[in-house]
Amino acid sequence: MSKIKWLDEYEIKARYIPTFLSVIPIVHFSILFIGGAFWNELAKSISWMLVITNLSLSLVVMLALVQIQCSLGKIWIEETIFGKGGERFPTTDMLLYGGGLISKERKEQLRFRISDLFGCVFSSENEERNDPSNARLQAREAVGHVRTKVGHGVMTFQYNIRYGFFRNLIAGVVWATIGALGCSVIYFIDSRWKAMSLFITYTVIFLTLYLFKKVILEKLAFSYADTLFTEFSNR
Repeated sequence: MSKIKWLDEYEIKARYIPTFLSVIPIVHFSILFIGGAFWNELAKSISWMLVITNLSLSLVVMLALVQIQCSLGKIWIEETIFGKGGERFPTTDMLLYGGGLISKERKEQLRFRISDLFGCVFSSENEERNDPSNARLQAREAVGHVRTKVGHGVMTFQYNIRYGFFRNLIAGVVWATIGALGCSVIYFIDSRWKAMSLFITYTVIFLTLYLFKKVILEKLAFSYADTLFTEFSNR
C-alpha cells in the first residue's frame, strides 16, 4: 500500500519541517504580544468540542502555510536563481554544449543514451548557438524522461530532499525574520538577554541563508543533477 502523500518522506523533510522552523518565531511573537493570560483564559473557558475545532483549524492553517511557503520557494526563490520553470537548472545545463558543468564527453554519452532510450532529439553545437532557446527546451524535456526513469533513486532522492529543504526554508525568511525580531524586542524590553540572544541568532541565520541563497542552492542543485545523471548512467 502506497504512503499517503502528506506522510511521504519528501513532504515531511522538504516541506513540513522547513515551514515549521520558519513559523516558530512568528507564533512565539503572537503569544508574547497577545499575552499568556489570554491563552490561559481561553483554555479554561472552551469546551472539548472547541478544543478539537481549534486543533483542526490549526492543522488547516499549518497545511495552508506549507503550500504558501513552498510556492514562494518555487516562484520567488528558485525562479530568481534558475529562471522561470527552472530553465537554467543544472540538469538542463549539463546536457547543453554551452552549459559547462561537466565534460563534453560525458554530455555526449548522456545525450546518446537519452536519445536511444526515449527518442529525444538534441540540437547540435551549431544549432544550439543559432537557437539556444529551442536547445534548452529540448534538454529540459529530456531531463523529464531521465527523472521518470530514475524515479526515487537512493541518492538522487536524498539530494532532492536536501535541495527542497533549503529552498523552502529560505522562502520562510519573511515571517521568520519578522517574528524573531519582534521576540527580540520584547525580550530586550523585559531584560531577558538569553532569550533575546536566541532570537537574534535566529534572525541572523535566516538572513544569512537568504543573502547566500544563490551559492547554497546552486551547489545543492548541482549535487542533485550530478547524482541524477550518475544513477541514470548506472541503470
